[in-house]
Amino acid sequence: MSAALELAGRWWREGLIAALVVVIALLAMNIEVRTAERDTARTGLAAEQQAHKQTVANYRAASAEAQREAADNVVRVKAEQAQITERTKNEYQARIADVDARYERVRTQLAARADLGSPDPAPVSLASDATCRAYGGTDCDGLLAKLRVAERQAWNLIALRQWVADQAEVKVELSQ
Repeated sequence: MSAALELAGRWWREGLIAALVVVIALLAMNIEVRTAERDTARTGLAAEQQAHKQTVANYRAASAEAQREAADNVVRVKAEQAQITERTKNEYQARIADVDARYERVRTQLAARADLGSPDPAPVSLASDATCRAYGGTDCDGLLAKLRVAERQAWNLIALRQWVADQAEVKVELSQ
């Protein structure tokens, strides 16, 4: 019986060793599977991180480009507006110079007329001081000065309206 016990004890140990070998083999295979899964996850994470970095870089580049385009647009708009202002100012000054020249020319012509102060009623002058007083409440120089101011103000308003209309036509937004 002792041989049977000895034999059973030995098989028990061999069986236990065999079971342990099987468990170790299974654990080794499980470790290989888990290691492969870990490596796949690490590769996926690295790719995802690289994609994220690329997305951030693309957004930054697009933002920088948009800021550059916006700055260029501001320069363009300011240049167009300055050009409009300069053109309008030059046209306005030319018209005012015409008004002033016409004023001086008429004033000189009126001063040169001898019949304005003549007692002779025959050369009835529409530009006599009495006529000027009737229309403007002042002498002819005063009436001409009022007309000059009125015409200058009219041209001022015309130029201002044109300037505003031209400024409003400047395209300030970038086309997409």
